[in-house]
Amino acid sequence: MTLLSQMAEERFGIKAAPEDVKRLWEYILKTGPAEDAQTINAVFSSGKAAGFLTVSETYFFREPAHFAFLWDMLPSFEKTGIRVCSAAVASGCEAYSIAMLIEAYNKSVEKPLRYHIDAFDLNPEVIETARAGVYGERALREDGKNFRYMTVPYLKKLESGYQVDGTLKKNIRFFQHNLMDEISGKAYDIIFFRNAFIYFLPRYRERILSNVSASLKDGGILIMGVSETAGVCHAGLEQKNQNDVFYFQYADTTNRGKECFFPN
Repeated sequence: MTLLSQMAEERFGIKAAPEDVKRLWEYILKTGPAEDAQTINAVFSSGKAAGFLTVSETYFFREPAHFAFLWDMLPSFEKTGIRVCSAAVASGCEAYSIAMLIEAYNKSVEKPLRYHIDAFDLNPEVIETARAGVYGERALREDGKNFRYMTVPYLKKLESGYQVDGTLKKNIRFFQHNLMDEISGKAYDIIFFRNAFIYFLPRYRERILSNVSASLKDGGILIMGVSETAGVCHAGLEQKNQNDVFYFQYADTTNRGKECFFPN
């Protein structure tokens, strides 16, 4: 199991909890010969190991101040359209929340805003859940209740949960991706990367921030979880504050020469 812990650090950049490593080990024993490196590599390479080692807590309109901030930003993209990324999206509630908000905005303006949302996670199982768009009762909570009206047209009540309306998926692409790897292209105006950064080991955090910020357009915005902003340090990211919402703006020359220290 020491090998699994080491692989979790090297492949995913995280410190896995012993009980999670044990569950993964038990799964591998059922999958194939435990001593077979090919079996273990396949479990990690496919992302299946992430289902045992990562946290997938999510619900609609979590940390609502960030969605109020996004709403205020939307008019500036009326001419160009907007491309948003939801990084470490878990089972997809964040991406759907962004889409619901933009659709609500479009109903309030004469010319609808063009938009596209990319949403990814390391765990392939939660990506399949996101694509299906079926959630339990806890997907709607008191946090974000002021945005609840935006969910009404798009959430069909099931016996024990909710089904996302298929029309909401037309502008969202869900896919699997490891944040230890680069994200292709400088594609995004805004990236939501919330409540995942804290799980990465300090020695990998600069690498993670580089991969995320490199996919922002010049002047693009990175939104982190409320509890994470103090730990963000990167030469290309400048911290800003609007209406008590802290965010980061990207520019190639923002803090050139800035040194960041992430303890091991």
